[in-house]
Amino acid sequence: MWGGRVFRFNIRNFRLSGGLTSRRFSIVEAALLLMIGILASRGLGVIRQSLFNAFFGTGPEANAFYAAIRLPDALFNLIAGGALSHAFIPVFLAYEKRKGQEAAWKLSSLVFNVMLLVLTLVVIGGEFFVPTFTRSLLVPGYSEAEKVLTISLTRILLFQPLLLCLGTIVTGVLNSKRQFLLPAFSIAIYNLGQIAGLACTRFIPGIGIYGPTYGVLVASFLQVAVQAIPLFRQGVRYSFTWNFRHPGLLEVLRLLGPNSLALAVAYLALIIETYFVSFLPDPASLAALHNADMLQALPFSLLSQAIGQALLPHMTIHAAAGRYVRMRYMALRVMGASILLTLPAAIGLAVTGQWIIRLIFQHGAFDAHSTALTYLALLGYVFAIPGVTAGDMISRGFLALKDATTPLFTGILSLLCRVGTIIVLIGVLPRAYVILAIPLGYALGSSVEAFTLASLLLWRLGKKARLDAGMQRLLRYRRYLARTRQEALASPSSSR
Repeated sequence: MWGGRVFRFNIRNFRLSGGLTSRRFSIVEAALLLMIGILASRGLGVIRQSLFNAFFGTGPEANAFYAAIRLPDALFNLIAGGALSHAFIPVFLAYEKRKGQEAAWKLSSLVFNVMLLVLTLVVIGGEFFVPTFTRSLLVPGYSEAEKVLTISLTRILLFQPLLLCLGTIVTGVLNSKRQFLLPAFSIAIYNLGQIAGLACTRFIPGIGIYGPTYGVLVASFLQVAVQAIPLFRQGVRYSFTWNFRHPGLLEVLRLLGPNSLALAVAYLALIIETYFVSFLPDPASLAALHNADMLQALPFSLLSQAIGQALLPHMTIHAAAGRYVRMRYMALRVMGASILLTLPAAIGLAVTGQWIIRLIFQHGAFDAHSTALTYLALLGYVFAIPGVTAGDMISRGFLALKDATTPLFTGILSLLCRVGTIIVLIGVLPRAYVILAIPLGYALGSSVEAFTLASLLLWRLGKKARLDAGMQRLLRYRRYLARTRQEALASPSSSR
């Protein structure tokens, strides 16, 4: 074992024996588990995407599917996705420490009940709103047939947020207890449901694009089940409780508001991008951007999502205890190393990207033109990897401080930079390279946001370091030494 208590790495913690799913892990161990889960997920994702591309290529059905997933993803993340997890973990940890485990379980049940009710109402309303949203805001540049298909697929996929709502609460509970094995495994198993949907497309005549669409719902159910069932065996109890004035719920909602708005800004950017893409001259543009984004997301997921998810509970504990010096040291040590690793990852992806796309995607309906267009988009996304990773990692420091407002305002700044860059580049770039406007706008907006967040976090922790309990003891000791020295100098014996 090495690395100290927080950064320790003990190979015996990975032994396949009893209690593996409930075992607690350090930042390094948890990050390794999540990286393994992400790699397994990405490996299955490559298989899934290769099958999808072979069946649908970058044609109208693929574009309709990629457009249809935008609204369900936005609704889930806006109400009960990463925003809820980031708001829930600090409050759950504080409640468990102050009032005990039973009160913490009741709080988690209450949060789940409220989120499920809200999502149900939103999904029902969304079913009626989808046609207007699709035709006017999402893909107004598509043909009528593509719009009709996008509407149909969106109405099916709107049930995904309901399934994932439970999974968000469960993941938050597990992460707060530093149990990362099941969340890591659930990342990998999600793709199995989508692969099953593609298998239906292959073997059931006439199902077409509806195979992977229903596969998304199956995948969501599997992701929830793999975490929820073992968690209940650990003694977790669900209670049908309602108390809208519960102080824990109000605190979660207070953090959830800015968190959700910050994610809403990010997903608004995706919808705006889709709006612009629907007018691009190459009809394969949206599918090519999706494939390129999937490839650039691998280093981001490994370096930011895995390490950041493991880091947040530890930083939250330090912030709650007022140990701001330790928190600053941890943030600089972990975040700095992770961000530096993005540079070789980005360069490697730029050099090998075309070969990778040709190897894993260029089959069936995915032809040479699809490969060339996807690689062109990937070259633009490569510039975004450092900024996106840095911004996501640094924002977790604000979440640990229970400050969700700052990431919201920096997200708005990023959105403005992103959209402005897209508008300018669409008017400047040659027709053959106009697809680069989307990823380059993403890169500039992310870089501006990361730089702003880093500056503000270091300034904030520098101010709070003066309030650190250990720092206060050190200052009192220094004052004592100074006073003792002055008294010694002023004494009669010293004057003689």
